[in-house]
Amino acid sequence: MERLINLGVNVVNISIKEAIALGLGRVEISLGKEKEYKDKLRKFIENVNDAEILKIPYSIHLPVYIEDWYPYDYFSAFFIDEDEKKREISFKLLEHNLQNLKKYSADYYVLHFPGISAKWSNTKKFNDTLKYSLNQLNTIAEKYKVKINLEYFGSNKNFFDYNDWINTIKNYKNLGILLDTGHLYFASLMNNFDFTKALKALASSSDAFHIWTVIGDGVYSQSKSYQKYHHIAPHLEQLKKNGWAFDTKKVVEIIAKENKPVIIEPSIKYKGIDYLIKGINSIKKFFTV
Repeated sequence: MERLINLGVNVVNISIKEAIALGLGRVEISLGKEKEYKDKLRKFIENVNDAEILKIPYSIHLPVYIEDWYPYDYFSAFFIDEDEKKREISFKLLEHNLQNLKKYSADYYVLHFPGISAKWSNTKKFNDTLKYSLNQLNTIAEKYKVKINLEYFGSNKNFFDYNDWINTIKNYKNLGILLDTGHLYFASLMNNFDFTKALKALASSSDAFHIWTVIGDGVYSQSKSYQKYHHIAPHLEQLKKNGWAFDTKKVVEIIAKENKPVIIEPSIKYKGIDYLIKGINSIKKFFTV
């Protein structure tokens, strides 16, 4: 079967061979949230080796290698946190990961970036910290000859404006933006901006995408859907008028035409693996071989 070069899936809940059988042309590999760490790491390594053997393009969602000296949730992102020690340990963890992963050939890496932070009282100090942190990230990426795509979130009150993301990150050769549809939806609710307008602006300026959705208007811990199902796989039947976050078809049409990597990032808690597969099959027609 011919593979869709720009459509892929995170392989936490589906194997690489299954993704290929569905006609997908790439995968994203990460630890996920289930199971013990040692089991997740072993599975991650198996997946990377499989991707290399099967010659399918892949991205890696950082971090993967977690040590005892990093005491936080491994998807936390303290690169622009007020706490300097948290910032520096985040850079240490990033470099530790890239050092361990340099034998592999990922297309790009995905990194959570802004974290959760209230508005700083000293705007200049924040702006200086932001510039320093982006310079550090770019320097580390250059050192390991990789591309790092920073995943957009709206939970940092100092750096949530998507126009600021576009205008700031474009200046760094080894950094890019990853637009995540679910997090963008939550950001639009948290910060009162138009989801579709932001989607169109970020789509043209992003290097890659994650796509998933939720039901209803709550955000994160206030979202019953998110708490119960986490990331729901995209499906063309999902309509805003029926309670979904957005019309999935309209979103897919916007991001597919950019001809950049799109990764379905689902859990299978909503109607199981069959719903994921039906969703993949429903959106494939928008992507080219």
